[in-house]
Formats: sequence, structure tokens, C-alpha cells
Amino acid sequence: MFLNSHTLASLRFFAAAARVSSFKQAAMDLHVTQGAVSQQIKQLEGALGVRLFYRLVRQVSLTEEGRQFAAVVERSLEDIERAAKAISAPKSTAEIRLRAGPSFSLRWLVPRLADFYSQHKGIRLFVNAAYGAFDPARREFDLAIEQTKERLPSMHCEVLMDETLTPVCSPEFLERHSFLKKPKDLERCTLLHDGHPWPGADEDAEWRHWLDEADAPRVDSSQGQFFSLANLAIEAALTHQGVAIGRLSLVADLLESRRLVAPFPQKIKSPTRYYLVYPKELAERADIQAVIQWLREQAAPPS
Repeated sequence: MFLNSHTLASLRFFAAAARVSSFKQAAMDLHVTQGAVSQQIKQLEGALGVRLFYRLVRQVSLTEEGRQFAAVVERSLEDIERAAKAISAPKSTAEIRLRAGPSFSLRWLVPRLADFYSQHKGIRLFVNAAYGAFDPARREFDLAIEQTKERLPSMHCEVLMDETLTPVCSPEFLERHSFLKKPKDLERCTLLHDGHPWPGADEDAEWRHWLDEADAPRVDSSQGQFFSLANLAIEAALTHQGVAIGRLSLVADLLESRRLVAPFPQKIKSPTRYYLVYPKELAERADIQAVIQWLREQAAPPS
């Protein structure tokens, strides 16, 4: 039988070494000797009948079999730890790890959380503001809101809401640039970009999409200031540095308060959507469904 007290103990050592590609660092992380880690890995390889690591001069690297096994072990250990926390925590509170982009979290999600907690006192959200591709085998969330052009494979994925793009600037900037009447006039303005608008996109993808749809193809979308987050471009617009391509989900409140203005009437649908993403095995959990339903209500267009 593979699963016995010896192999179960070895899994923790294997996961630690696989994570850092080093027996020495794994030993430091586990507060044991390097020899203990090496011996545990050797016993595990013997039980499996395969080599899990290539031993190099100053480091180790996973074999193909090791990579496959590491993905399963890491996920299983995380599930065990999460389950242990769930049964040892007070029964009245459930914690859900919610992943969303940093700008979306700050400008759309966080202002709505007071409403969530007023309705769901038995659920605690841990908001993880992260963006970019993630590994489903090593996910660090229970539920995610992902802005992307396509559905994500291997997990449950449903549309939460569409996104709309429109240029925005400060009232002061617009007053100083009174010539700004039509989209083609942006040739004479500094464009402010989210340089990572969605996974795999070009740095100027959002501006290029809006300009093409607004019949201003001659405006050079590659010029201007570039940032790693949409919120940084918005802050630059608030401080009169140029015109940002605004996602309405992020700038609606700023437009309503007149801290930002939209110089043109064209509001153009983004090529991306916001998707709710979560593992299929969590679909039946009542607390997950409660969060999903609340998110759907918040994202629904005004009646």
C-alpha cells in the first residue's frame, strides 16, 4: 500500500522541495536538516519507483513525473489545510478567498463590501487583489472575478458583466485643452494607458480598440504614459496629466462626482468581459452561492 505513515510524512518534504527547487531551502523552511529532506525524498522515490528530482550541482529540478506529482500534492495539501481550518474555526463564520484585479477590487468591489456584510454576517471575504494568468492546479482562491476575452478552461466560468470604454480626463485638463471636441483631436493630447489591460494584450490595446471604433484610426495609440494598473492611469488623469481610457466600472463614480469628465459621447463596448470563475467542486457550497448571487445583483444593470 503506497499511503502509509512513511510516505504520508514524505509528501510534506517533497512539496516543500518542489516549491523552491532546493533541498537546502526546503530544510530551512521546515526547520530540519538538509539530510532529512534528502532522505525523505529518497524514500518517496523508492515507494513510487520513479525519480522525482534531477540532482544538480547547487540545486535540484523536478523531472516530468515530479512536476505532475507536485501539482497534485500541492493542491491536496492545500485542500487538507483549508478543510482543517474550516472544521476548527467557529461554525458561525466561513471564509471565502475572492480574487479580483487590483484596480477592479479598489474601485468597484471594496466600495460595495459594506452592503455585502450587512446581508451576510456569517461569511468573511478575504480579497486577493491579483491579476494575470494563474495556475488552476495551484489556485489561491475559492472564487475569482477575471477580466478576459475568453472563458477560462478547466473551471466553472460564467459572465458577470460586460465592460464599456470611454476616454476620461479632469475638468481642469479639458478646460486647458479646449480644442478637444472630436476623437481625432486626441492626436494633440497625452494618452494614459493601462499597459496590461488583459492577459496577452498589447500595451495600447484598449486605446487602439476605442480609437478604431470611434473612427479615429490616425491617432497614434502607442504614445503617452503607460502603467501596470488601470487605477494608476486613472490617478494620472485625476492629476491633469492626460486622457485615460476609462472602464466605466472603475470611473462611473468619478464621472458622477465630476472629478473626471468624458469629453466625447462615444461609449464603446470593451473586447473583454468580467467572468466569475471557481472550481466546479465548490459549485454546491451555500456560502459560495451566496457570494455569487450578491455579485450578480451588484453587477446587474439598473432597471
